[in-house]
This record gives sequence, structure tokens and C-alpha cells, in this order.
Amino acid sequence: MTTNMAERSRTAETGSATGSDDIIAGNVSKYIVLPAAYSGQPKKGHLIFDACFESGNLGRVDHVTEFEYDLFIRPDTCNPRFRVWFNFTVENVKESQRVIFNVVNFSKTKSLYRDGMAPMVKSTSRPKWQRIPSKNVYYYRCPDHRKNYVMSFAFCFDREDDTYQFAYCYPYTYTRLQHYLDTLQRRNMDYFCRELLGLSVQKRRLDLLTITSPEDKTDLENSVMQKKIKIPKLSLNHIEEAGEVTDYGEEDVELRHSKRQDGRKQSEGTHKSIEAVVARLEKQNGMSLSNTSSPEEAFMETTEGMNNMDDAVVPRILYEELLRSYQQQQEEMRHIQQELERTRRQLVQQAKKLKEYGALVSEMKELRDLNRRLQDVLLLRLGPAIEVEKVKPESIEPEPEVQKTFNEEANTSTYYPAPVPVMDKYILENGKVHLGSGIWVDEEKWHQLQVTQGDSKYTKNLAVMIWGTDVLKNRSVTGVATKKKKDAVPKPPLSPHKLSIVRECLYDRIAQETVDETEIAQRLSKVNKYICEKIMDINKSCKNEERREIAKYNLQ
Repeated sequence: MTTNMAERSRTAETGSATGSDDIIAGNVSKYIVLPAAYSGQPKKGHLIFDACFESGNLGRVDHVTEFEYDLFIRPDTCNPRFRVWFNFTVENVKESQRVIFNVVNFSKTKSLYRDGMAPMVKSTSRPKWQRIPSKNVYYYRCPDHRKNYVMSFAFCFDREDDTYQFAYCYPYTYTRLQHYLDTLQRRNMDYFCRELLGLSVQKRRLDLLTITSPEDKTDLENSVMQKKIKIPKLSLNHIEEAGEVTDYGEEDVELRHSKRQDGRKQSEGTHKSIEAVVARLEKQNGMSLSNTSSPEEAFMETTEGMNNMDDAVVPRILYEELLRSYQQQQEEMRHIQQELERTRRQLVQQAKKLKEYGALVSEMKELRDLNRRLQDVLLLRLGPAIEVEKVKPESIEPEPEVQKTFNEEANTSTYYPAPVPVMDKYILENGKVHLGSGIWVDEEKWHQLQVTQGDSKYTKNLAVMIWGTDVLKNRSVTGVATKKKKDAVPKPPLSPHKLSIVRECLYDRIAQETVDETEIAQRLSKVNKYICEKIMDINKSCKNEERREIAKYNLQ
């Protein structure tokens, strides 16, 4: 490159903490990236990178190819292990120029870029921040960059005169914060206070913001230090008379707090808050104070005594009841939070499983469709070079190994091709319909078959169209001898590829009626049964015909 990298950044050696060979100490400033073998003046399309502005971060740019660039971001100040933020501009672009930017020295193992987040982009003609489409963003671990995490995104420049800016997320600068605080300070709001706490090393303001009600500004320090108001426990003073007291109007019995350790008296606000607590508990629970005729009388006498006392007064029983109620509510809240967290984890696991299952199902359907189409294309291209297997009734029985293979293929019912529209799937040519695997049937019979009612009748008629009655009467579906007769001889099995064609045709028919995979599998599992019934019907009709011929011969 014609521009030396040392002119715009200083480098130094570092260890594995940075994840690169050099520490990048400065941002790029109007840095022109030229191809390695180029020596002339920069042209349109030779990108110019710049990060020398507030909140900018881009320390190095490497030209990989004409369309790809490796970007190195600077780490956090005084912490070289953290490298996340980037913010830079690109200019001197060419219209419809496509590029791939690789931010190659990320330090985070887990990033929102894996879950759909995308970098921000804006330009001079479109100053509003927008996100790059997430389908163009990739976050992965790259062995070519010392196993650092790399975020790659593709982008197409559409306007030559624009300057484009890319950022990790929405930038929020120090200057913008100061402008906002100045605006709040000019409003002179009672509940907002801004103070200068100090200056940074670079002589920037460090503000202390206080947001509170105007009444609490005078004793703010006490309010911050005091996390909660503690109500001391109560004790009953001794009763002056030794006898049992029955009339509170005559006796002056005071309920006072136990003596505080610091000797200070509670404020007037504390008096009022305790009275409110006592009144609320009395109304809700209907509790009665000891040795009183009614809760209302006890409450009135207690509040009158509290107004005349110098110290705060609360009955011990009410304070203990309030404390127990608060502890019970805390315990219930803790149980509810634990249950919610457990439910949330279960829902997340179920969502992941459903997502994986849906992806597998869609991929399996696509693969089945592609496999079917590939078979059809290969058979059409090979043409007459392939001869369809034809086995006569008098043919020799297959070898045991071949027969075993035929049995396994004939009994296979796990292959369900993806549903495809019938008009798009089957090829019509010269009055024939191509069902696949080199099998052709008459077009008129095929259209008559489509209006057949019931899976059984449809399968039986389709089997006759493919094999014919002469072949079916001397065959079996699996090639295994029946167990009902001891001396039964096994018949040759039907061709496995033709059986698969029957299943696929029936699958296409069922898929037009329902999308339930369980119902489709259940109906497809009866294909062998239907064909066996058709073979039995053909053999039965043949035997009846033979009997009629014998009877007719005997009569003659």
C-alpha cells in the first residue's frame, strides 16, 4: 500500500490478551486502502476509512481482496482484553460497490449478533440510523485470526457522493450527554440538582446528579444513609396499682418503647407513620388490645396517649404481627420467583426443541423432493439405455441374499416424499404419463384413476396399471412363502422400485387431503396389504375361471 500504516497509528508488542500481533494505539484518519500491487493515484472505489471523531473506534484496516477488508478495533482503555465497540466512516465509494467487512478481533464469546442483532449504518443523505439486514451478518470464531471471534457483514454502497458510517449500535457521545444535562439545568426543576464532582484526566466534567423531592433536599445525606426506618420493640410499663385494672378511663396505663441505646427521640414524622400503621392493622385484622372492651376504644386511647407522649408509642403485639406478615410475604414472593424462573427455563428448552424439530422436518422434506427430482432427471437423460426389469411367472427363484434384499426394500415404509402438485410432478408425453423410474402409464387410465374413491381401490387399480394381472397373479409382495400352507413355495417378489412408485403416488394423493404426518404414515403403511388383497383376488378369479372351463369340458 502506498500509505504507510505507521503514519496513522502507533504499534507495540503485546501478548495473547489482545488477540492480535500489535496493540493499536490510535484511530485511522482518512486512511486510503489501496490494493497491494497498485501504485497510482486513488480511484473511485478505493475506500477511505476514518474514525478520528468522538466515539469513533477503528485502529487498522487490511485489504484482503477487491471486495473484502479486515478491520481491527482498539481495546478499551486500560483493559486490552475487551474489544467490542466500533464506529467508523467510509467514503470515496462507487455506486453498486459490494464489500465484506470482517471485524476480526472481537473478544466476546457470546454476542447478540448470534441472535439476530445487526450493526447500524447511516449516510449523509440518510442521517437516520438503520440496521443492516441480519441475513447479511455472521458471527463466528476464526482460526485464521488466532481463534478470535469475527463479525462479518456484507454491504452494497448505492450512492457515490455519500459518506457512510457504521457502528456497533446506536452511539451516545459525551457531548450529547452534556447538552442534555445543560438543558435540564436550565429548566430549574425543583427535584433535579447538578453538581460538579470533579474533572477527569482530560479535564472533562464529572457530574453528580441528584433527583429527589424538594422537601428531602435539606436532609438528603441522612436519607441516603438510612436505608429503612427501624421500629424498636415495645415494653409495658409497670401498672401503678397492684390490683387488676378494669377501667381504662380511671387508670393511666402507658405503652412505651423500650429505652433506645442512643438516647435520641423519634421525630414527629415517625409518630405519624406509626399511628398510620397501627390504624391500618386495626382496621384490617380487627385485633383487640389486651384488657380492652373493643378495638376502637383501644385504638382511640392509644392514639390519645401517643399524642401526649414525648417518645413514639406502638403496641408490641401490633409490631410483631406486622413483622410476621412482612416476613411471610417475602417468603411467598421468593417461592413465586423461583417457580417463575423454573417455568421460564422449561419454556426456553421447549422452544429450542421445537425450533430444532421444525428445521429438521423442513430439511428432510427438501432432501426428499430433491432426491425424487434427481432420479427423474437421471432416468429421462439415460432414456432407452435402461431396461426395466421384467420377471416372467416361470422365472427362476432369486438367490437367498437377493431375496432378502428385495424383502427389506419391499417392506420399507419410512420414505415419504415431500408433497408436490400433481401437474408439476408427473410428465405427460405422447398420451403417456411418466410416474418416475422409467414407468409410463396410459394418460386416459391415469385420469380415471385420479377420481377413484378410497385408498384401497386406488392402490389396487394402480398396481394393475403398473404390473398387469398376468404378472401379479404369479408374484408376492415380499417374496416370502405363506405360513398357512406347509408345502407353500415362495413366489418372486414385486420390483422394489415399482413398489416405491406406488407409495409415492398414494402419498401425493393423501397429501392433497391432509397434512397430518401421523395420518399419512398410517395410510401409507397399508400399501402392501392392498396389493396382497389384489393378488389374492386375481388368483381367486383365475381359479374360478379354471373351474368353469373344467365344468364346461365335462359337459361336452
